[in-house]
Amino acid sequence: MLEIENLNFHYGNKQILKDINVTIKTGEILGLIGPNGSGKSTLLRCFNGFLKPSSGQITLNGKNIHKQTRKWISRHIAFLPQNLEMIQHISIYELVAMGRSPYQRYGWSLNKDDREKIEWAIDYMNLRHLQDNALDKLSGGERQRAWIAMILAQDTEVILLDEPITYLDLKYQWNLLDVVKQIRQKYNKTFVLVLHDLNQAMMVADSFVVLKNGCIRACGETRDIITPHLLKDVYDVSAQVCNLGNSMQKFIIPANIE
Repeated sequence: MLEIENLNFHYGNKQILKDINVTIKTGEILGLIGPNGSGKSTLLRCFNGFLKPSSGQITLNGKNIHKQTRKWISRHIAFLPQNLEMIQHISIYELVAMGRSPYQRYGWSLNKDDREKIEWAIDYMNLRHLQDNALDKLSGGERQRAWIAMILAQDTEVILLDEPITYLDLKYQWNLLDVVKQIRQKYNKTFVLVLHDLNQAMMVADSFVVLKNGCIRACGETRDIITPHLLKDVYDVSAQVCNLGNSMQKFIIPANIE
């Protein structure tokens, strides 16, 4: 269980996050949503220990992550940022293998478990036919899938993804959302996803935390959170929230659509 208690964060004199309190259950898929500049990416970096809160704490299974080593955090929490560095002259296989770095003790030597995790992640992201290709020779979508495979090979209990589907075409966007749900169901991993497409977010998330101006404006189960009132309040848009056919799946359309 990941718990955030009374978290505040400042850049200099500017407060970015204000009184954040969230409990994320083991095996939950949490959607972190809100307009640009609301503090979503900053909060993810606090979750992963890259940024230290001005006050408050974040605990994973009762341990304060900011009192743990970087290696400990990397064995328990994986983080894929929004903006990824372009790495030259490295193959997909080599990139995915980097996901095993938190488990290396002396130098760099992959054992049987490392290799099995790497092979599994490559296959899960349908990259076997590309595994020897250089990362800088791939399309944006292929590179994104390779980075996600690296995160999967890291094999942590918590996975943080900041806009993971941005560079993927529609097929792979839906495939990735399916992968997230499958991995949660099969391995009981916890996901926190920043997504801008709310319809896609509602397809995958069990619950939402909605941020605006660094504050939590709403949180709770997906089916209860997204309402026309919330969309107007947080995004300043008028929209309808409808059910998809006879299912409980909701989707959003502009209120003035004809």
